[in-house]
Amino acid sequence: MADKREYRGVMEPEGLICYRVAIGESDLYVCTEGEFESRARESLAKRRRELEEYLGRHSGFGLSFKPIPAVGDAPDIVVEMARASAVFDVGPMAAVAGAIAQSVGRDLLRFSRQVIVENGGDVFMAGGSERRVRVFAGEGAPAVDVKVVDTPEGLGFCTSSATVGPSVSLGAADAVAVLAPTATLADAAASAFGNMVHSPEEIGEVLARASEFSEILGIIVVAGGSTGVWGGLEIA
Repeated sequence: MADKREYRGVMEPEGLICYRVAIGESDLYVCTEGEFESRARESLAKRRRELEEYLGRHSGFGLSFKPIPAVGDAPDIVVEMARASAVFDVGPMAAVAGAIAQSVGRDLLRFSRQVIVENGGDVFMAGGSERRVRVFAGEGAPAVDVKVVDTPEGLGFCTSSATVGPSVSLGAADAVAVLAPTATLADAAASAFGNMVHSPEEIGEVLARASEFSEILGIIVVAGGSTGVWGGLEIA
C-alpha cells in the first residue's frame, strides 16, 4: 500500500497547494503557498544530477553500508549525506530520500514561506506551523498521528520500516520515525534506529539510546503492536 503512495490521499495541509513531482526513482509530493511545480521539478533535476555525477566519480559512496566522507568538490547534498551517515553510523544512501526532500524544500523556500516536501515517507517541513503527521505502520496496524511544530527554516520527519515500503532495514520495526533539524539527519537516524528494533521489548532501550543524540528532537517506534515515543512529539 505504501509503495503506491496511497497515504498521500490524506495529506491535506490547510492553505497550501499540493502537487506531485517525479523524476526517475524520486517521487515527491510537494505542498506550497501557490503552485511552483516547475520550480520544484527544476530543483529536483538539479539535485539528482549533482548526486548522480558524484556517484559516477565515487561509486563506493553509493554502495557502502558504513559512513564514507565526502571528498573533492562534493555538492552540498553529498556533504550533508556524508555528515548524517557519520553521526548515526550508517551508509550515506540511508539518508538519500531525506536529503532530496531537504534540498528541494530549501530551494522552494525562496518562493513560498510554507513548504512541505514528502519523499516516500521522508518529509521536509517549513513555515513555523503546527502540523499533524501520520505514521503508517503497515496493514492491520493503526496509523499513529503526531503533532509537530516546524520552524521557519524547516526540519525533517522521516520514517524507516522493515515491513512497509522499499526501505532496507536490518531490524523488525513496523515504523521508526524521527524528528530532526534536517530531513537528511532524520532519514539517517530513522534507518539507524530502525536497524536496532527486533522486538517490542527493545523499544524502551532504543528510545533511551536515541535520547543521547542532540541531533534527534523526537522519535516514535512502532513494533509488534506496541508504541513508544520520546522527545518533541505529541500523539495527536
